[in-house]
Amino acid sequence: MSDIIRIGNCSGFYGDRLKAAIEMVEGGPIDVLTGDYLAELTMKILYDQREQRGAHLGYVGTFLKQFEEVVAACLDRGIKIVTNAGGLNPAGLTEEVEKVLKAQGLKAK
Repeated sequence: MSDIIRIGNCSGFYGDRLKAAIEMVEGGPIDVLTGDYLAELTMKILYDQREQRGAHLGYVGTFLKQFEEVVAACLDRGIKIVTNAGGLNPAGLTEEVEKVLKAQGLKAK
């Protein structure tokens, strides 16, 4: 077992580059893919999203686009995905992640 954990980060804020996740996964060996989306402005955006468009929202939707692109490769390579993209509605994001997994015929922990 190695003492080294290689982390690739694909986001520093809501609205960061969409291709960053696939670039991290394809760009070199990593053990963990992280995405940090939350800042004060993001929390306001997520709050407004829920207020204006429904309580089922409140998570970072662009994370799902990144997730769809990389999840199969991450599972195949044993790369863990860690994110705070759930924002104000982690359960809602979890449901959407499960839909992506099902649509791609994948299973994850």
